[in-house]
Amino acid sequence: MPVIAKFIVANEENAYKVSEMANAYYTTSKQKDTAKENTVSAFLNKANSFTTEWLMTFDVTGEDEDRVEEPLALLVLISANLPKEADGGKPLYIERTIPSGNDEGNQKLLNRAFEIAAQRKHDVVWAEVKPADTALANFYKDLGFRESGKRDEALLFKKAL
Repeated sequence: MPVIAKFIVANEENAYKVSEMANAYYTTSKQKDTAKENTVSAFLNKANSFTTEWLMTFDVTGEDEDRVEEPLALLVLISANLPKEADGGKPLYIERTIPSGNDEGNQKLLNRAFEIAAQRKHDVVWAEVKPADTALANFYKDLGFRESGKRDEALLFKKAL
């Protein structure tokens, strides 16, 4: 069963999947209630921009007509109108990460984000992490990111390319 990474359209159907993934992740990671920010409308409202992209990994089974793509993990990438904290010549900003229990899906997702950043000639990648999400913070640290400040309550991680 291969794992693939691809951009998805920020439409209602995909927002529903993303909302389910977010609610499941934040429930299992025992973080405070984040249900308001994980609604379909909240995801769609934030995605209403040409500078916001959803990158997702899928576990693929079957072929052709029987092909099924099961969502694994998501990154919300922002390439313009970045928060002022995200410095660099041409930064790429990961506003939201919804990891999965599938390490391959998480790793493939970040690898694809780095490939995209290199293709677009970004010089640094920033990632925003909720302060209570120590597993995600450690994941970014393991990939060579370093903690580089805060944005409101969120921790910011930075990796030069």
